[in-house]
Amino acid sequence: MISALGLDLGASGLRAFSEGSNQPLSEIFLGPAAKTREKDTIELVKQLGGELSRGSADSVCLGMSGFASLDVDLEKVARAIHQVFGAKTVIVTSDMVTGHYSHFAEQEGVALVVGTGALAFGVSERGHQRIDGLGASLGDFGSAAWIGTESMCKSKRAAELNQDTRLLAELEKVLGESGMWPRLLASGEITTFAIAATAKIVAKLALEGEQIAIAIMDQAGLHAAQSAIACANKLNLTNVAFGGGVLKDTDSVATVSCLQALASAGLSATRMENEPGLGALGIANNVESGRLEFLAGNKLALTVKF
Repeated sequence: MISALGLDLGASGLRAFSEGSNQPLSEIFLGPAAKTREKDTIELVKQLGGELSRGSADSVCLGMSGFASLDVDLEKVARAIHQVFGAKTVIVTSDMVTGHYSHFAEQEGVALVVGTGALAFGVSERGHQRIDGLGASLGDFGSAAWIGTESMCKSKRAAELNQDTRLLAELEKVLGESGMWPRLLASGEITTFAIAATAKIVAKLALEGEQIAIAIMDQAGLHAAQSAIACANKLNLTNVAFGGGVLKDTDSVATVSCLQALASAGLSATRMENEPGLGALGIANNVESGRLEFLAGNKLALTVKF
């Protein structure tokens, strides 16, 4: 019997966290599709329950991407979690909430997370604020997806203008010949995640002095900082916690650019050390917390008692 269980659901899969370890108790490396998010989420929860040797829990919190923007019946998901784990209390919320909680718990602050996507989410006495997190089509400025897209555009343009082709050559090794990119993109054969994965190539080339890569990574860091600064200003906060793959390495051009911009704006920055799943676990451990009332009142979480 587990007293509390934290679940983290993202594009890469579903992970479960319980007391006593910072590592996942169990993990399924398969994420839900946007068009079938509700059905896939329930199936993943059932699969996870079958894989856990200690399947029951008093309380469960699920932090999920697409909490507010995708068509998901949250009560249906909560009922499925109850049926699988026997939990008396089930909380379904956004992964931006669990990411924030993993670092700040119930304190004020802005969480800046820059991975495949990008967003800044803050909580203060004034309320809450989200900047970006709109997906690759409308935003996610500075994210790995943004970096990959910019790299494809700018490296192809440079090659056509008889300029530097080094970045293009590296991208073609993983995405195919660039002359085929328009067709591959239109058909969906090059996915957002494949594009985002090239951010590591761009980061490496930037450190090696490739000028196009340097400019892109520098702008990525600036975009990320701008989101955090806007969020902090709206909430009258000065503390930012940053995390995500793009800002993981201290010497990354993007990280340096971001931290410089945050410092110039008078904000203090601290690295996030905990997984969002640990934030979900923390919420599951505090089901009588006033923070849950705050989240529910602002339509940032659903709590169901069984």
